[in-house]
Amino acid sequence: MHVCFARIPPQVLPLVFLLLLCSACQPGEDIRTYTTERTSAPKPPFNTEEMAGQLDHTLAAMLPAGETVWFFKLAGPAEAVSRHRDEFTRFVSSVQKGESSDRPLSWELLNDWTEKGPSEMRLATIAIPDEKGEMEIAISSLPLSGQWDDFVALNVNRWLGQLSQGELAKPTILKQTSKVDTAAGPATVIELAGILKKSPAMNPHADMASGASQSSPPRPPVGNPAPTGDAGLSFKSPDGWQPGQTSSMRKAAFNIGGGEKRAEVTVIALPSAAGPQITDVQANVDRWAGQVGLPSGTNLEEFVEKIDIDGNSGSFVRLESPAETSPHVAMLVAMVEQGEKIWFFKMIGESELVDEQREPFRDFLGSVRFE
Repeated sequence: MHVCFARIPPQVLPLVFLLLLCSACQPGEDIRTYTTERTSAPKPPFNTEEMAGQLDHTLAAMLPAGETVWFFKLAGPAEAVSRHRDEFTRFVSSVQKGESSDRPLSWELLNDWTEKGPSEMRLATIAIPDEKGEMEIAISSLPLSGQWDDFVALNVNRWLGQLSQGELAKPTILKQTSKVDTAAGPATVIELAGILKKSPAMNPHADMASGASQSSPPRPPVGNPAPTGDAGLSFKSPDGWQPGQTSSMRKAAFNIGGGEKRAEVTVIALPSAAGPQITDVQANVDRWAGQVGLPSGTNLEEFVEKIDIDGNSGSFVRLESPAETSPHVAMLVAMVEQGEKIWFFKMIGESELVDEQREPFRDFLGSVRFE
């Protein structure tokens, strides 16, 4: 306490000193302590390494080759992916151009790795033995659409969605990528972390038309009949569709448009005995939705319609990437079971072009005859 005595009248000074003396002599307040039993155990310190080990990782490489981009993707628990990270890089670096249209790319298998046959949207699957169970590298392709940086960002955000993560800005994504040199050109590589979603199963075609009307009958086909060869079907291709790259998996393929406004049509047949991964409509629609960047939780059933292809009941779907994404892509797909095979007829590309080609695509489906 600071007291300015110069302003206090002399006759009051004795009283002030008395008050100060009394206040200094007051007894101090007692300090009391208590002991109680702990109501809960102390929380252990946060273990960042343990939490990181509980996440899933996706390790992916994108390799452009002309108008096609090839994807090499390894996904699984963080520890398992970590055990094969260096091997994955060595495998990607071994990729080179193939010697035939049936095999546009080739690679070298490491150690006791094995290669499985093609499946829907996969050129091949590489099986990797691991102490916790077999892992896979999925090899697939998509037509290049738009600028390369935009294409990379679109696919990375699609994978982030599969990992239950939000989207990232393009500059942030590009900073996290690296390059791996291959004989077929440089590959862009990225590793992502999150919690992988599981795709729900659903009954096939008969139960998949809720919320959508029956597809209208296709108009009369146009164009010239395609040579059948050993493709297992014949059809009439619309005007302006240019023959694309076929293979043992691709029974037919077409390119439409050019520049940044282009699309690709493919016809793929796979054995129905391959199981629900191939035959289940919802599992396929979920995968296609991810390819165009649709956010998780989208109600996809309302997009599915019934369609008839050469007397066989199937499913038809149109999917489109969110309006804010770039490049903006759309997809038309029909799948139908015929005999012991599941046939996939698919168009994917720049959304405006795909919409312009919707009726020609339906005409194309109407012209299909299975052999």
